[in-house]
Amino acid sequence: MKKLILLSVLMYSFSFFANSQVYSINDGTAVVNDMARPCISVTMEPEAKEIKKAWKSYLKKKYDLKLKGAKGDDLKGEEVVFPAVTARTMDFYTKFKRDKKEKTTTMNILISFGYDVYLNKNDNSKEYSSLMTIIKEFSLEFLRGYYNESLQDLNKEFAKSEKERDKTINENIKLASDIEKNKQTIIDLNKENEEKSSNIEKNKELIEQLKEKVTEKQEEIKKMTDLINGIK
Repeated sequence: MKKLILLSVLMYSFSFFANSQVYSINDGTAVVNDMARPCISVTMEPEAKEIKKAWKSYLKKKYDLKLKGAKGDDLKGEEVVFPAVTARTMDFYTKFKRDKKEKTTTMNILISFGYDVYLNKNDNSKEYSSLMTIIKEFSLEFLRGYYNESLQDLNKEFAKSEKERDKTINENIKLASDIEKNKQTIIDLNKENEEKSSNIEKNKELIEQLKEKVTEKQEEIKKMTDLINGIK
């Protein structure tokens, strides 16, 4: 039941991220060859390196589109064919930018069909829509995996914390029990000490009596000895 509650909390958190636009897909622009070009921009929470690795793997496995590393964290495919978008040959760019203040990464995806000819919503609506669908599908698949992995880590931490909590509770129960036992032991020892102290006092009186008796017997022995020695 507790794990289900934790799952609900995490799903709520994911919903919160989406609503606060930590995950968003919009039209945007990115600089290529010192010029601003139209692109599709995706903003999400994970680090650029994680998104880059997942995006490159996703395109290779699902569409056999191979991208290579470019400047920094960027990816590029030159003179490639991406049939899921169009049959035309293209240069495929993906640029990543990390916002340290907002703790988000923006992934800009651009397609160039030639010199100064870039995919855009107005001139290439069909291709643009196809690319947008692919980007959405990737984003959802990637983020589900990303947050599910976070969920697994949280569940492990939760189980560990729960175990430590229960262990500490049981330790406190044992310590409290030991304290009560010690208290009773102290009471018993105090009672025993009192009895022993009383016996000491009684023994002191008895010792004095026995000292007197020993003295008396010593005198009687002396007298008896003198009497025996006097018989001649």
